[in-house]
Amino acid sequence: MARVSPEIGHRTVTDAAVTTFGALTGDYARMHFDRDFGSAAGGGEPIAHGLLGAAWALGALRQHAPERLATGLPGAFLESFEVRFTHPLRVGDRFALRWSGDGERAPDRSVTGFEATNQDRVVTHRGRVEVSYGTGAAGSTSPDTPAPVGTDADAANWRDGETLYAEDLLERGPRGVSLGRTVTEADLVAFAQFTGDLDPLVLNEPFARTGPFGARIASPMWTFCLGFADFLRELLRAPLPDAGFAGHLGDSWRLLAPVLPGDTLRTRHVPVGCTPSQTRPEMAIVSFALQLQNQRDEIVQDGFVAMMVPRRR
Repeated sequence: MARVSPEIGHRTVTDAAVTTFGALTGDYARMHFDRDFGSAAGGGEPIAHGLLGAAWALGALRQHAPERLATGLPGAFLESFEVRFTHPLRVGDRFALRWSGDGERAPDRSVTGFEATNQDRVVTHRGRVEVSYGTGAAGSTSPDTPAPVGTDADAANWRDGETLYAEDLLERGPRGVSLGRTVTEADLVAFAQFTGDLDPLVLNEPFARTGPFGARIASPMWTFCLGFADFLRELLRAPLPDAGFAGHLGDSWRLLAPVLPGDTLRTRHVPVGCTPSQTRPEMAIVSFALQLQNQRDEIVQDGFVAMMVPRRR
């Protein structure tokens, strides 16, 4: 029978937390930093980054239920993560987490579900995290690594004065490859300290040398956040309706190979699907494939992003 934990990881969303998360990841979307714009998107205080809550979920598990992430277990690493955002997390809200999972883990992996709530016990996001014990991406590119999406020649294809709706993004929305960023020591330590995800594979050099990758690695949550920010900057450059508003519905990612300090990452992204919303007929869910590629042109992480964008009426 699955266990369900009491609430853990209590935190309050502050302006400082939103600003810090933006600085650590490069996600400076207007709805998080322009109080008037963020307040208008549904009323109330500005909306915090969805991935801020997702990163805090990992931090809460690492702090209060380290066994769920196999913290300190030789050969274990965080392999995949999924999250769906169900209610805005706003400045001033309380964050708390419950986790669920089987009491016994499988020989080679474990899965933990989680659910975050605010001060009114409204669920803001839920998801799952999978930990592998020495299989999958251990030390080299995974054999099931997908082909790269997008090309360096891809580009957005819209005309001056045009408005792009959800249906238009599949053919003419942003796609391509970012310029790239080199992973530094400051990145690793700052993100771990801010989120509370104090993974010894990220922070403990002697332990990491004996681990599945033979060296310290960058947090895969941080690298995904970095890639998401690269993608989102390009999406919000597009002439979207409603003053450029796009709702973030959820993400999934998997680690294919380790990212080491000193690696340089580029983000590849392309729109791959558009589905009308069942609950909001004026909106559609646009899916984007997102990949992180290192300086050796290896795809080290891949995932999908779901965004809510207005449809043609």
